[in-house]
Amino acid sequence: MRAAGRLRADADPETLSLAVFAALQGGLLLTKAQQSLEPLRAALDGALAALRSFSAPAPAPAAT
Repeated sequence: MRAAGRLRADADPETLSLAVFAALQGGLLLTKAQQSLEPLRAALDGALAALRSFSAPAPAPAAT
């Protein structure tokens, strides 16, 4: 994502990837324990929100 210019310069890819992995693992554990997909859905929604918060702004369209 950084190489493609999709992350802000202040984003830490290692920390973000760890957070996504931890959300996935925790969500799966709670999903098994509660026999419901809601914990996994909530964990992954939170992980995606964290990733989106560090996304680089879209480039402005070229003037014509």
